[in-house]
Amino acid sequence: MDFSDIFKLKPVIDYDISRNDKIAYVVELEKPVAYIKDEGRIDVEGYVDEVNWIDNKRLAITVDQKGGEVRQIWIRETDGKLEKLLADNNDNVSPFFINGPNKFLFISNRDGKTMHLYLYDNGEITKISDGELPVSDLCSNKRKVVYSQGIYDNDVIIFDLDKNLMEAKISFPNSEQHPASQECIQEDGSIIFLSNHEDFYNVGLWNRGEIEWLINTSHEKYEAISFNGDIFYVEDDDGTFKLRAKRSGKTIFEGGIINSLKTMNNYLYFIASTYNRSFDLYRFDGNKVERLTDSIEGIDTKELVRPSKVKYKSFDGVEITALLYSKGNNEDKGVIYIHGGPDWECTESLNLDIQFLVKAGFKVICPNYRGSTGYGRRFNHLNDKDLGGDDLRDVVEAIKVLNVKKVAVAGGSYGGYLTMMAVTKYPDLWCSAVAVVPFVNWFTEKQFERDVLKQYDEIKMGNDEALLRDRSPIFFVDRIKAPLLLLAGENDPRCPAEETLQVVEKLKESGRTVEYAIYKDEGHGFAKKENEVDSIKRLVDFISTQCK
Repeated sequence: MDFSDIFKLKPVIDYDISRNDKIAYVVELEKPVAYIKDEGRIDVEGYVDEVNWIDNKRLAITVDQKGGEVRQIWIRETDGKLEKLLADNNDNVSPFFINGPNKFLFISNRDGKTMHLYLYDNGEITKISDGELPVSDLCSNKRKVVYSQGIYDNDVIIFDLDKNLMEAKISFPNSEQHPASQECIQEDGSIIFLSNHEDFYNVGLWNRGEIEWLINTSHEKYEAISFNGDIFYVEDDDGTFKLRAKRSGKTIFEGGIINSLKTMNNYLYFIASTYNRSFDLYRFDGNKVERLTDSIEGIDTKELVRPSKVKYKSFDGVEITALLYSKGNNEDKGVIYIHGGPDWECTESLNLDIQFLVKAGFKVICPNYRGSTGYGRRFNHLNDKDLGGDDLRDVVEAIKVLNVKKVAVAGGSYGGYLTMMAVTKYPDLWCSAVAVVPFVNWFTEKQFERDVLKQYDEIKMGNDEALLRDRSPIFFVDRIKAPLLLLAGENDPRCPAEETLQVVEKLKESGRTVEYAIYKDEGHGFAKKENEVDSIKRLVDFISTQCK
Protein backbone atom coordinates (compact mmCIF):
# COMPACT_ATOMS: atom_id res chain seq x y z
CA MET A 1 0.00 0.00 0.00
CA ASP A 2 1.41 3.36 -1.08
CA PHE A 3 0.41 6.93 -0.24
CA SER A 4 -1.28 7.20 -3.62
CA ASP A 5 -3.55 4.30 -2.64
CA ILE A 6 -5.19 6.45 0.04
CA PHE A 7 -6.91 8.34 -2.78
CA LYS A 8 -8.58 5.04 -3.74
CA LEU A 9 -9.97 4.36 -0.25
CA LYS A 10 -13.76 4.70 0.05
CA PRO A 11 -14.70 4.37 3.73
CA VAL A 12 -18.39 4.52 4.70
CA ILE A 13 -19.03 6.77 7.70
CA ASP A 14 -22.85 6.81 7.90
CA TYR A 15 -25.86 5.19 6.23
CA ASP A 16 -29.62 4.71 6.30
CA ILE A 17 -32.05 2.17 4.83
CA SER A 18 -35.49 3.10 3.50
CA ARG A 19 -38.51 0.86 3.99
CA ASN A 20 -38.27 -0.19 0.35
CA ASP A 21 -34.62 -1.20 0.89
CA LYS A 22 -32.93 1.79 -0.71
CA ILE A 23 -29.47 2.25 0.80
CA ALA A 24 -28.04 5.74 1.22
CA TYR A 25 -24.63 6.25 2.74
CA VAL A 26 -21.87 8.77 3.31
CA VAL A 27 -18.61 7.77 1.67
CA GLU A 28 -15.28 9.55 1.78
CA LEU A 29 -14.17 10.16 -1.81
CA GLU A 30 -12.32 13.41 -2.57
CA LYS A 31 -14.40 14.59 0.38
CA PRO A 32 -17.33 13.04 2.31
CA VAL A 33 -20.29 12.80 -0.10
CA ALA A 34 -23.80 11.32 -0.04
CA TYR A 35 -24.34 8.27 -2.20
CA ILE A 36 -27.38 6.16 -3.05
CA LYS A 37 -26.52 2.57 -3.87
CA ASP A 38 -27.24 1.70 -7.52
CA GLU A 39 -28.01 5.35 -8.27
CA GLY A 40 -24.82 7.29 -7.59
CA ARG A 41 -23.50 10.29 -5.68
CA ILE A 42 -25.36 13.41 -4.66
CA ASP A 43 -23.35 16.58 -5.11
CA VAL A 44 -23.81 19.14 -2.36
CA GLU A 45 -21.57 21.96 -1.21
CA GLY A 46 -19.59 21.08 1.91
CA TYR A 47 -18.83 17.87 3.76
CA VAL A 48 -21.69 15.41 4.21
CA ASP A 49 -21.97 14.10 7.76
CA GLU A 50 -25.26 12.14 7.90
CA VAL A 51 -28.01 10.75 5.68
CA ASN A 52 -31.58 9.95 6.80
CA TRP A 53 -34.48 8.76 4.69
CA ILE A 54 -37.57 10.92 5.18
CA ASP A 55 -39.69 8.40 3.27
CA ASN A 56 -39.05 5.97 0.43
CA LYS A 57 -38.09 8.73 -1.99
CA ARG A 58 -36.86 11.80 -0.12
CA LEU A 59 -33.51 11.92 1.66
CA ALA A 60 -32.23 14.30 4.35
CA ILE A 61 -28.54 15.18 4.15
CA THR A 62 -26.66 16.78 7.05
CA VAL A 63 -23.84 18.97 5.75
CA ASP A 64 -20.87 20.68 7.43
CA GLN A 65 -19.88 23.52 5.13
CA LYS A 66 -16.24 24.07 6.08
CA GLY A 67 -15.43 21.75 8.98
CA GLY A 68 -16.52 24.16 11.70
CA GLU A 69 -19.37 21.95 12.97
CA VAL A 70 -22.05 24.43 11.93
CA ARG A 71 -24.15 21.79 10.24
CA GLN A 72 -27.18 22.22 8.00
CA ILE A 73 -30.00 19.82 7.12
CA TRP A 74 -30.83 19.59 3.41
CA ILE A 75 -33.49 17.64 1.50
CA ARG A 76 -33.03 15.78 -1.73
CA GLU A 77 -36.49 15.82 -3.26
CA THR A 78 -38.01 13.08 -5.42
CA ASP A 79 -36.92 14.89 -8.58
CA GLY A 80 -33.34 15.10 -7.33
CA LYS A 81 -33.55 18.79 -6.46
CA LEU A 82 -31.66 19.89 -3.34
CA GLU A 83 -33.23 22.32 -0.87
CA LYS A 84 -32.13 23.64 2.51
CA LEU A 85 -34.49 22.57 5.28
CA LEU A 86 -32.66 23.92 8.32
CA ALA A 87 -29.67 26.15 7.60
CA ASP A 88 -28.67 28.79 10.12
CA ASN A 89 -25.62 29.58 12.22
CA ASN A 90 -26.24 26.67 14.60
CA ASP A 91 -25.04 23.07 14.68
CA ASN A 92 -28.08 20.97 13.65
CA VAL A 93 -27.65 17.18 13.65
CA SER A 94 -29.37 13.79 14.01
CA PRO A 95 -32.74 14.52 12.36
CA PHE A 96 -35.51 11.96 12.91
CA PHE A 97 -38.56 12.49 10.71
CA ILE A 98 -42.04 12.05 12.16
CA ASN A 99 -44.25 13.40 9.37
CA GLY A 100 -42.45 14.04 6.10
CA PRO A 101 -40.03 16.97 6.05
CA ASN A 102 -42.44 19.18 8.01
CA LYS A 103 -42.05 17.53 11.40
CA PHE A 104 -38.85 16.11 12.80
CA LEU A 105 -36.70 15.84 15.89
CA PHE A 106 -33.12 17.07 15.88
CA ILE A 107 -30.26 18.00 18.20
CA SER A 108 -28.84 21.53 18.11
CA ASN A 109 -26.85 24.12 20.04
CA ARG A 110 -29.29 26.90 19.09
CA ASP A 111 -29.63 28.06 22.71
CA GLY A 112 -25.99 29.13 22.53
CA LYS A 113 -25.01 26.97 25.51
CA THR A 114 -25.07 23.27 24.68
CA MET A 115 -26.67 20.58 22.49
CA HIS A 116 -30.39 20.18 23.23
CA LEU A 117 -33.22 18.16 21.70
CA TYR A 118 -35.70 20.12 19.56
CA LEU A 119 -38.89 19.49 17.62
CA TYR A 120 -39.34 21.16 14.23
CA ASP A 121 -43.05 21.36 13.34
CA ASN A 122 -44.01 23.25 10.16
CA GLY A 123 -41.36 25.88 10.70
CA GLU A 124 -41.86 26.25 14.47
CA ILE A 125 -39.02 24.98 16.67
CA THR A 126 -39.66 23.87 20.26
CA LYS A 127 -37.04 22.77 22.78
CA ILE A 128 -37.88 19.41 24.36
CA SER A 129 -34.95 18.79 26.72
CA ASP A 130 -34.56 20.77 29.93
CA GLY A 131 -31.58 21.80 32.02
CA GLU A 132 -28.07 22.86 31.08
CA LEU A 133 -26.46 19.55 30.11
CA PRO A 134 -25.98 18.21 26.57
CA VAL A 135 -28.20 15.67 24.80
CA SER A 136 -26.97 12.74 22.73
CA ASP A 137 -28.07 9.37 21.33
CA LEU A 138 -31.55 10.07 19.99
CA CYS A 139 -34.02 7.16 19.54
CA SER A 140 -37.70 7.48 18.56
CA ASN A 141 -40.74 5.57 17.28
CA LYS A 142 -42.58 8.83 16.35
CA ARG A 143 -44.78 8.67 19.47
CA LYS A 144 -42.00 8.73 22.04
CA VAL A 145 -38.42 9.89 21.99
CA VAL A 146 -35.64 8.46 24.13
CA TYR A 147 -32.37 10.30 24.63
CA SER A 148 -29.35 10.52 26.90
CA GLN A 149 -28.53 13.73 28.75
CA GLY A 150 -25.51 14.59 30.85
CA ILE A 151 -21.73 14.47 31.09
CA TYR A 152 -20.27 11.49 32.96
CA ASP A 153 -23.57 11.16 34.86
CA ASN A 154 -26.05 10.63 32.04
CA ASP A 155 -29.72 9.77 32.44
CA VAL A 156 -31.95 8.24 29.81
CA ILE A 157 -35.04 10.40 29.34
CA ILE A 158 -38.27 8.93 27.94
CA PHE A 159 -40.46 11.69 26.51
CA ASP A 160 -44.05 11.27 25.27
CA LEU A 161 -44.40 13.40 22.13
CA ASP A 162 -48.20 13.07 22.01
CA LYS A 163 -48.64 14.28 25.60
CA ASN A 164 -45.67 16.65 25.46
CA LEU A 165 -44.24 15.49 28.79
CA MET A 166 -41.46 13.40 30.25
CA GLU A 167 -42.81 9.92 30.92
CA ALA A 168 -39.88 8.46 32.84
CA LYS A 169 -36.18 8.61 33.56
CA ILE A 170 -33.67 5.76 33.76
CA SER A 171 -31.05 6.88 36.24
CA PHE A 172 -28.35 5.45 38.47
CA PRO A 173 -26.06 7.66 40.55
CA ASN A 174 -22.57 8.48 39.26
CA SER A 175 -22.92 6.55 36.02
CA GLU A 176 -23.87 6.85 32.38
CA GLN A 177 -27.03 5.56 30.74
CA HIS A 178 -27.67 5.59 26.98
CA PRO A 179 -30.23 4.22 24.52
CA ALA A 180 -28.71 1.01 23.17
CA SER A 181 -29.35 1.87 19.50
CA GLN A 182 -31.41 4.08 17.22
CA GLU A 183 -34.11 1.39 17.56
CA CYS A 184 -34.16 1.19 21.34
CA ILE A 185 -37.98 1.31 21.69
CA GLN A 186 -39.61 -2.13 21.40
CA GLU A 187 -43.11 -2.89 20.12
CA ASP A 188 -44.46 -3.23 23.68
CA GLY A 189 -42.97 0.17 24.67
CA SER A 190 -40.02 -1.25 26.59
CA ILE A 191 -36.59 0.34 26.17
CA ILE A 192 -33.25 -1.38 25.58
CA PHE A 193 -30.53 0.74 27.17
CA LEU A 194 -26.90 0.65 28.30
CA SER A 195 -25.65 1.41 31.81
CA ASN A 196 -22.20 1.36 33.42
CA HIS A 197 -23.37 1.77 37.01
CA GLU A 198 -21.57 -1.51 37.81
CA ASP A 199 -18.37 -0.39 36.02
CA PHE A 200 -18.71 -1.96 32.54
CA TYR A 201 -21.54 -1.02 30.20
CA ASN A 202 -24.24 -3.68 30.42
CA VAL A 203 -27.49 -4.09 28.49
CA GLY A 204 -30.78 -3.59 30.31
CA LEU A 205 -34.48 -3.67 29.42
CA TRP A 206 -36.70 -1.00 31.00
CA ASN A 207 -40.42 -1.81 31.04
CA ARG A 208 -42.81 0.50 32.89
CA GLY A 209 -40.32 1.19 35.64
CA GLU A 210 -39.03 -2.38 35.98
CA ILE A 211 -35.50 -3.25 34.79
CA GLU A 212 -34.27 -6.63 33.57
CA TRP A 213 -30.56 -7.02 32.88
CA LEU A 214 -30.14 -8.81 29.57
CA ILE A 215 -26.35 -8.92 29.13
CA ASN A 216 -23.85 -8.55 31.96
CA THR A 217 -20.17 -9.26 31.26
CA SER A 218 -16.74 -7.88 32.18
CA HIS A 219 -16.37 -6.20 28.79
CA GLU A 220 -17.80 -2.93 27.51
CA LYS A 221 -20.96 -3.11 25.39
CA TYR A 222 -21.46 -0.16 23.03
CA GLU A 223 -24.66 -0.99 21.16
CA ALA A 224 -27.47 -3.55 21.36
CA ILE A 225 -30.49 -4.18 19.15
CA SER A 226 -33.38 -6.62 18.84
CA PHE A 227 -33.29 -8.76 15.69
CA ASN A 228 -34.94 -12.08 14.79
CA GLY A 229 -36.17 -12.58 18.34
CA ASP A 230 -32.69 -12.21 19.80
CA ILE A 231 -30.48 -9.41 21.12
CA PHE A 232 -27.36 -8.61 19.12
CA TYR A 233 -24.72 -6.45 20.75
CA VAL A 234 -21.24 -5.00 20.20
CA GLU A 235 -18.67 -6.02 22.80
CA ASP A 236 -15.19 -4.54 23.18
CA ASP A 237 -12.36 -6.98 23.92
CA ASP A 238 -9.17 -4.91 24.30
CA GLY A 239 -9.82 -2.91 21.15
CA THR A 240 -11.30 -5.77 19.14
CA PHE A 241 -15.02 -5.20 18.70
CA LYS A 242 -17.27 -8.25 18.36
CA LEU A 243 -20.85 -8.39 17.14
CA ARG A 244 -22.44 -11.13 19.21
CA ALA A 245 -25.79 -12.86 19.60
CA LYS A 246 -27.16 -13.15 23.14
CA ARG A 247 -28.98 -16.44 22.74
CA SER A 248 -26.20 -18.48 21.14
CA GLY A 249 -23.25 -16.46 22.39
CA LYS A 250 -21.76 -16.68 18.90
CA THR A 251 -19.61 -13.94 17.41
CA ILE A 252 -21.18 -12.84 14.12
CA PHE A 253 -18.42 -10.43 13.09
CA GLU A 254 -15.11 -9.32 14.58
CA GLY A 255 -13.18 -6.15 13.80
CA GLY A 256 -11.55 -3.03 15.12
CA ILE A 257 -14.72 -0.95 15.29
CA ILE A 258 -18.34 -2.01 14.78
CA ASN A 259 -21.13 0.54 15.06
CA SER A 260 -24.44 1.91 13.72
CA LEU A 261 -26.60 -1.18 14.22
CA LYS A 262 -29.94 -0.93 12.35
CA THR A 263 -32.57 -3.41 11.21
CA MET A 264 -34.77 -3.33 8.10
CA ASN A 265 -36.77 -6.02 6.29
CA ASN A 266 -35.15 -9.11 7.84
CA TYR A 267 -31.60 -7.74 7.82
CA LEU A 268 -29.30 -6.42 10.54
CA TYR A 269 -27.02 -3.71 9.13
CA PHE A 270 -23.79 -2.34 10.59
CA ILE A 271 -20.57 -0.47 9.74
CA ALA A 272 -17.20 -2.05 10.56
CA SER A 273 -13.47 -1.66 10.02
CA THR A 274 -10.63 -4.13 10.57
CA TYR A 275 -6.86 -3.64 10.72
CA ASN A 276 -6.60 -4.20 6.95
CA ARG A 277 -9.91 -2.83 5.69
CA SER A 278 -11.47 0.60 6.16
CA PHE A 279 -15.11 1.19 7.12
CA ASP A 280 -17.63 -0.78 5.06
CA LEU A 281 -21.36 -1.40 5.26
CA TYR A 282 -22.42 -4.96 6.09
CA ARG A 283 -25.67 -6.81 6.65
CA PHE A 284 -26.59 -10.06 8.41
CA ASP A 285 -29.62 -12.15 7.45
CA GLY A 286 -29.55 -14.48 10.46
CA ASN A 287 -27.16 -16.92 8.82
CA LYS A 288 -24.35 -15.11 7.02
CA VAL A 289 -22.74 -11.68 6.85
CA GLU A 290 -22.64 -9.89 3.50
CA ARG A 291 -20.39 -6.92 2.74
CA LEU A 292 -22.23 -4.29 0.66
CA THR A 293 -19.40 -1.84 -0.07
CA ASP A 294 -15.69 -2.19 -0.83
CA SER A 295 -13.60 0.48 0.86
CA ILE A 296 -10.28 -0.96 -0.36
CA GLU A 297 -11.18 -1.82 -3.95
CA GLY A 298 -8.04 -1.95 -6.11
CA ILE A 299 -5.64 -1.69 -3.14
CA ASP A 300 -3.13 -4.36 -2.14
CA THR A 301 -3.35 -4.64 1.67
CA LYS A 302 -1.34 -7.85 2.17
CA GLU A 303 1.54 -6.00 3.84
CA LEU A 304 -0.65 -4.37 6.49
CA VAL A 305 0.21 -5.55 9.99
CA ARG A 306 -2.28 -6.86 12.51
CA PRO A 307 -1.41 -5.56 15.98
CA SER A 308 -0.70 -7.81 18.92
CA LYS A 309 -2.03 -6.99 22.37
CA VAL A 310 0.43 -6.34 25.16
CA LYS A 311 0.00 -5.42 28.79
CA TYR A 312 2.45 -3.59 31.00
CA LYS A 313 2.55 -2.14 34.49
CA SER A 314 2.75 1.62 34.70
CA PHE A 315 4.80 3.53 37.28
CA ASP A 316 2.24 2.91 40.06
CA GLY A 317 1.24 -0.65 39.18
CA VAL A 318 -1.83 0.20 37.08
CA GLU A 319 -2.09 -2.27 34.20
CA ILE A 320 -2.10 -0.70 30.75
CA THR A 321 -3.17 -2.53 27.61
CA ALA A 322 -1.66 -1.49 24.28
CA LEU A 323 -1.69 -2.48 20.64
CA LEU A 324 1.78 -3.25 19.31
CA TYR A 325 2.53 -3.11 15.58
CA SER A 326 5.71 -4.73 14.32
CA LYS A 327 6.94 -6.57 11.23
CA GLY A 328 9.20 -8.62 13.47
CA ASN A 329 12.35 -7.31 11.82
CA ASN A 330 14.09 -6.34 15.07
CA GLU A 331 13.32 -2.68 14.52
CA ASP A 332 15.71 -0.31 16.28
CA LYS A 333 13.37 2.69 16.22
CA GLY A 334 9.80 3.13 17.36
CA VAL A 335 6.84 5.46 17.74
CA ILE A 336 4.39 5.91 20.58
CA TYR A 337 1.10 6.75 18.91
CA ILE A 338 -1.33 8.42 21.33
CA HIS A 339 -5.07 8.14 20.73
CA GLY A 340 -7.39 11.11 21.16
CA GLY A 341 -10.39 11.63 23.37
CA PRO A 342 -9.33 11.11 26.07
CA ASP A 343 -12.61 9.16 26.09
CA TRP A 344 -11.55 6.84 23.30
CA GLU A 345 -9.16 3.93 22.78
CA CYS A 346 -6.76 2.22 20.41
CA THR A 347 -8.75 -0.26 18.34
CA GLU A 348 -7.97 -2.91 15.77
CA SER A 349 -9.40 -0.79 12.95
CA LEU A 350 -7.42 0.50 9.99
CA ASN A 351 -5.04 3.22 11.14
CA LEU A 352 -3.19 4.70 8.18
CA ASP A 353 -0.71 6.73 10.24
CA ILE A 354 0.41 3.61 12.07
CA GLN A 355 0.48 1.32 9.04
CA PHE A 356 2.67 3.72 7.05
CA LEU A 357 4.99 4.19 10.03
CA VAL A 358 5.37 0.41 10.24
CA LYS A 359 6.07 0.27 6.51
CA ALA A 360 8.78 2.91 7.06
CA GLY A 361 10.55 0.58 9.50
CA PHE A 362 9.16 1.66 12.88
CA LYS A 363 7.74 -0.45 15.65
CA VAL A 364 4.61 1.34 16.87
CA ILE A 365 2.77 1.07 20.17
CA CYS A 366 -0.67 2.57 20.86
CA PRO A 367 -1.33 2.54 24.62
CA ASN A 368 -4.76 2.70 26.23
CA TYR A 369 -3.60 4.97 29.01
CA ARG A 370 -5.70 5.55 32.14
CA GLY A 371 -8.80 7.49 31.20
CA SER A 372 -9.32 5.48 27.99
CA THR A 373 -12.62 3.81 27.24
CA GLY A 374 -12.95 0.05 26.92
CA TYR A 375 -11.95 -0.91 30.46
CA GLY A 376 -14.85 0.16 32.60
CA ARG A 377 -16.04 3.34 34.25
CA ARG A 378 -13.46 3.26 37.05
CA PHE A 379 -10.53 3.09 34.63
CA ASN A 380 -12.12 5.79 32.46
CA HIS A 381 -12.11 8.16 35.44
CA LEU A 382 -8.55 7.55 36.64
CA ASN A 383 -7.39 10.76 34.95
CA ASP A 384 -10.16 13.01 36.26
CA LYS A 385 -8.74 16.42 37.29
CA ASP A 386 -5.33 15.08 36.20
CA LEU A 387 -5.22 15.40 32.41
CA GLY A 388 -1.62 15.46 31.23
CA GLY A 389 -0.50 13.90 34.51
CA ASP A 390 -0.51 10.18 35.23
CA ASP A 391 -2.01 9.40 31.81
CA LEU A 392 1.12 10.97 30.32
CA ARG A 393 3.29 8.81 32.56
CA ASP A 394 1.44 5.73 31.25
CA VAL A 395 2.41 6.83 27.74
CA VAL A 396 6.06 7.35 28.68
CA GLU A 397 6.20 3.89 30.28
CA ALA A 398 5.40 2.41 26.85
CA ILE A 399 8.99 3.24 25.82
CA LYS A 400 10.11 0.20 27.83
CA VAL A 401 7.78 -2.04 25.85
CA LEU A 402 9.13 -0.77 22.54
CA ASN A 403 12.71 -1.51 23.64
CA VAL A 404 14.31 0.37 20.74
CA LYS A 405 17.16 2.88 20.42
CA LYS A 406 15.13 5.84 19.17
CA VAL A 407 11.51 6.78 19.94
CA ALA A 408 9.22 9.38 18.39
CA VAL A 409 5.86 10.45 19.77
CA ALA A 410 2.74 11.39 17.78
CA GLY A 411 -0.98 11.81 18.24
CA GLY A 412 -4.08 13.74 17.29
CA SER A 413 -6.54 15.88 19.26
CA TYR A 414 -6.09 14.93 22.94
CA GLY A 415 -3.29 12.70 21.65
CA GLY A 416 -1.78 15.83 20.13
CA TYR A 417 -2.06 17.53 23.51
CA LEU A 418 -0.28 14.62 25.23
CA THR A 419 2.36 14.73 22.50
CA MET A 420 3.04 18.35 23.38
CA MET A 421 3.07 17.48 27.08
CA ALA A 422 5.57 14.70 26.35
CA VAL A 423 8.07 16.96 24.56
CA THR A 424 7.84 19.64 27.26
CA LYS A 425 7.76 17.45 30.39
CA TYR A 426 10.14 14.73 29.09
CA PRO A 427 12.20 16.62 26.49
CA ASP A 428 15.18 14.23 26.35
CA LEU A 429 13.27 11.09 25.34
CA TRP A 430 12.21 11.78 21.76
CA CYS A 431 13.88 11.78 18.36
CA SER A 432 10.90 13.72 16.93
CA ALA A 433 7.26 14.59 17.59
CA VAL A 434 4.13 15.22 15.53
CA ALA A 435 1.03 16.82 17.07
CA VAL A 436 -2.10 16.79 14.89
CA VAL A 437 -4.98 19.18 15.74
CA PRO A 438 -3.65 19.66 19.29
CA PHE A 439 -4.46 22.12 22.03
CA VAL A 440 -1.62 23.50 24.14
CA ASN A 441 -3.09 26.10 26.48
CA TRP A 442 -5.89 25.21 28.87
CA PHE A 443 -6.84 28.85 29.38
CA THR A 444 -7.38 29.68 25.71
CA GLU A 445 -8.71 26.21 24.89
CA LYS A 446 -11.45 26.52 27.50
CA GLN A 447 -12.22 30.03 26.26
CA PHE A 448 -12.52 29.29 22.54
CA GLU A 449 -13.48 25.60 22.17
CA ARG A 450 -17.06 24.74 21.22
CA ASP A 451 -19.89 24.77 23.77
CA VAL A 452 -20.11 21.09 24.70
CA LEU A 453 -16.37 20.82 25.26
CA LYS A 454 -16.42 23.81 27.58
CA GLN A 455 -18.85 21.87 29.75
CA TYR A 456 -16.88 18.64 29.46
CA ASP A 457 -13.55 20.22 30.38
CA GLU A 458 -15.04 21.98 33.39
CA ILE A 459 -16.12 18.58 34.74
CA LYS A 460 -13.12 16.54 33.57
CA MET A 461 -10.30 18.98 34.35
CA GLY A 462 -11.75 21.72 36.55
CA ASN A 463 -10.54 25.29 36.96
CA ASP A 464 -7.56 25.13 39.34
CA GLU A 465 -5.37 27.81 37.72
CA ALA A 466 -2.08 26.41 39.05
CA LEU A 467 -2.92 22.97 37.68
CA LEU A 468 -4.10 24.36 34.34
CA ARG A 469 -0.84 26.26 33.95
CA ASP A 470 1.29 23.26 34.87
CA ARG A 471 -0.60 21.14 32.31
CA SER A 472 -0.40 23.72 29.51
CA PRO A 473 2.57 22.93 27.22
CA ILE A 474 2.60 26.50 25.86
CA PHE A 475 4.28 27.71 29.07
CA PHE A 476 7.14 25.23 28.67
CA VAL A 477 7.98 25.27 24.96
CA ASP A 478 11.48 26.52 25.80
CA ARG A 479 12.16 22.99 27.05
CA ILE A 480 11.43 21.34 23.68
CA LYS A 481 14.46 19.58 22.19
CA ALA A 482 12.87 17.22 19.68
CA PRO A 483 12.13 18.32 16.10
CA LEU A 484 8.42 19.19 16.02
CA LEU A 485 5.71 19.10 13.36
CA LEU A 486 2.27 20.63 13.97
CA LEU A 487 -0.82 20.10 11.78
CA ALA A 488 -4.16 21.86 12.30
CA GLY A 489 -7.49 22.64 10.63
CA GLU A 490 -8.32 26.28 9.89
CA ASN A 491 -11.91 26.02 11.21
CA ASP A 492 -11.41 23.50 14.01
CA PRO A 493 -14.00 24.28 16.75
CA ARG A 494 -12.56 21.72 19.19
CA CYS A 495 -8.85 22.47 19.16
CA PRO A 496 -8.68 25.80 17.32
CA ALA A 497 -5.80 26.42 14.92
CA GLU A 498 -4.86 29.33 17.18
CA GLU A 499 -3.55 26.72 19.65
CA THR A 500 -1.01 25.54 17.07
CA LEU A 501 -0.09 29.11 16.15
CA GLN A 502 0.69 29.88 19.80
CA VAL A 503 3.49 27.32 19.68
CA VAL A 504 4.77 28.62 16.35
CA GLU A 505 4.89 32.21 17.65
CA LYS A 506 6.48 31.22 20.97
CA LEU A 507 9.26 29.33 19.23
CA LYS A 508 9.80 32.18 16.78
CA GLU A 509 10.28 34.55 19.71
CA SER A 510 13.20 32.43 20.88
CA GLY A 511 14.70 32.27 17.41
CA ARG A 512 13.61 28.70 16.72
CA THR A 513 11.61 27.34 13.82
CA VAL A 514 8.94 24.70 13.71
CA GLU A 515 7.34 22.91 10.80
CA TYR A 516 3.58 23.33 10.64
CA ALA A 517 0.60 23.39 8.31
CA ILE A 518 -2.86 24.91 8.72
CA TYR A 519 -5.28 23.27 6.29
CA LYS A 520 -7.85 25.61 4.75
CA ASP A 521 -11.57 24.80 5.15
CA GLU A 522 -10.84 21.94 7.53
CA GLY A 523 -12.01 21.24 11.04
CA HIS A 524 -11.08 18.73 13.72
CA GLY A 525 -9.51 16.28 11.29
CA PHE A 526 -9.07 16.52 7.54
CA ALA A 527 -12.12 15.85 5.38
CA LYS A 528 -10.58 16.58 1.98
CA LYS A 529 -8.74 13.50 0.73
CA GLU A 530 -5.83 15.57 -0.57
CA ASN A 531 -5.31 17.04 2.91
CA GLU A 532 -5.65 13.66 4.60
CA VAL A 533 -2.98 12.21 2.31
CA ASP A 534 -0.73 15.21 2.78
CA SER A 535 -1.01 15.04 6.58
CA ILE A 536 -0.19 11.32 6.72
CA LYS A 537 2.76 11.71 4.34
CA ARG A 538 4.07 14.71 6.30
CA LEU A 539 3.84 12.77 9.56
CA VAL A 540 5.62 9.69 8.26
CA ASP A 541 8.28 11.58 6.28
CA PHE A 542 9.03 13.93 9.18
CA ILE A 543 9.51 11.15 11.71
CA SER A 544 11.51 9.06 9.22
CA THR A 545 13.83 11.97 8.43
CA GLN A 546 14.38 13.03 12.04
CA CYS A 547 14.77 9.54 13.50
CA LYS A 548 17.22 7.92 11.09
